[in-house]
Amino acid sequence: MRTKTVGGKRRSLINPNSPFTLSALETDEEEDPNPIYRKSTVWNEWVIFKQDKTKKASDFKGKSTYNTNPSRNKPCVYCIGHEDECSEEIFRVPFDEPNWKIRVVESPNPAVLRSLDDGFVLDGGEVLDGFGIHDVVIESPVHSEQLLDLTPKDVGEVFIAFSNRIRELVHLESIKYVQVFKNHGEKAGAAMSHSHSQILGLPIVPNNVSARLGNMKDFFYQTGKCCICDIQLEDLLIDSSTYFFSLVPFAASFPFEIWVVPRYHSAHFHELDDEMALDLGGLMRTTLRKMSFQLNNPPYNFMIHTSPLRGDGSELAYSHWFIQIIPQLIPTTGFELGTGSHINPVLPEDAAKILREVIVPVFAHERRMVGFLPPTKIVDYSDAFTTKEVFPTREYLLNWARAIGREHGFTVIIQRSDNGGLKKRIGRKTTVILGCERSGKYRQYKDALARKTGTKKCGCPFRLRGRPVRNGDGWKVNVVCGFHNHEVIETAIGSTYAGRLSGEEKSLVDDLTRSNYKPKDILQTLKERNEENLTSIKQIYNLRQQLKRSRLELEMENSA
Repeated sequence: MRTKTVGGKRRSLINPNSPFTLSALETDEEEDPNPIYRKSTVWNEWVIFKQDKTKKASDFKGKSTYNTNPSRNKPCVYCIGHEDECSEEIFRVPFDEPNWKIRVVESPNPAVLRSLDDGFVLDGGEVLDGFGIHDVVIESPVHSEQLLDLTPKDVGEVFIAFSNRIRELVHLESIKYVQVFKNHGEKAGAAMSHSHSQILGLPIVPNNVSARLGNMKDFFYQTGKCCICDIQLEDLLIDSSTYFFSLVPFAASFPFEIWVVPRYHSAHFHELDDEMALDLGGLMRTTLRKMSFQLNNPPYNFMIHTSPLRGDGSELAYSHWFIQIIPQLIPTTGFELGTGSHINPVLPEDAAKILREVIVPVFAHERRMVGFLPPTKIVDYSDAFTTKEVFPTREYLLNWARAIGREHGFTVIIQRSDNGGLKKRIGRKTTVILGCERSGKYRQYKDALARKTGTKKCGCPFRLRGRPVRNGDGWKVNVVCGFHNHEVIETAIGSTYAGRLSGEEKSLVDDLTRSNYKPKDILQTLKERNEENLTSIKQIYNLRQQLKRSRLELEMENSA
């Protein structure tokens, strides 16, 4: 709005009586926008939108879940290689293959019990026996991989696993509704940090489901349309694909709430076919990545809202399944709990615009994976590192582990080391955690531009733990995870870690460089002195440049 200063006050240059004046136009740039009410057709609930005065919509961030991983230093029953420690398996993908990609197992801590009588009434219809089916879908064999890290095909296969399991539960007459959901992050209710989803088959239709279907039915009888098919996408659309689109709902109960909706009318999620699942996998992966990058990888929940299994057929006309994603950005207060209505500080149009404009960086290692086939099999190196030997010192243990790694085509590095603290505080133990050089992930600073650089990091789960023996005389090593999620190399020559030079070797390179030795002659001298040296000619060139820069900086300091 154009304004000018008159008598020390800012006045609008727009005539308030003009027919071209917008009623919603603010007359004071610093005036807070008025709160508004919006009613959700699907939930039949009012939502209050009151924008936060202290921060913009783009300032909302979640508490990152990157470090909420309590199982990184101890075995996880969901990881590959620990199937015998996990609860009973229902099926896996691929079927009956040791190198699985997805496993569906019985929940180790079920909310309902499949062993009870199905739906036995205990008290006049108001109390039922706790019968039900509670399953866990393990989305990846690798502990460090999250759903958004998988390929679109792999994400699609997770949804196919959901659909196949629901089709199996359809044959149980006592199961009336199946809820598929995912809790990501401790704040969102995840008890295990290994990426997984859950399936809960119930002998009842929950009240929220009945209410949702009733609201959809009322809209259909009033308008003759499905309320989901009738969604107006203008300003609310985030992204779209062949069979699906993602949007922020018009009356979103939570900031940056997202719905992923089938373009074509469908009442039951388990009618999803393979082609649609692959398309859904790509859109879900993009949506989760956008949300993670914009909101600092927040804890979130997603739920698949579908129709009951035992309908009379009339719901096929008005019921439309969809996926709801809720990032945990603000707490639920007494007002929400008391009224069932929510206060949302972010307008849906603003949230949709922000998410729509997010450009998820594609790093070099992901670009290289286009057309790249994953390892044909996941190799277990546990036996190579399993030993009862007691090493005299920590350095002996490190040298032994690195030598075994070189024999098998990968480099062992120190991931974390703890000497127990000066005062040996309770809970801290002297330990050293060893891993593969390709462990971890490349993390981009949120406000920085994506650099077109390569990275070897791919979240390799391989892990060893070294600790002093109880009497303090020597060190022992245990295998935490013996698997790699990548192909091992045929030779370690040129590896950043394996080819590192010691301080003495760096001094020798410096002396030989000053004596005008050629790089190839320097490399040959190093290998003659140490037959196990794995340095490459490229590393010699890089070191020579570093030494040259250091000498120039020293000369400049002395001259100053």
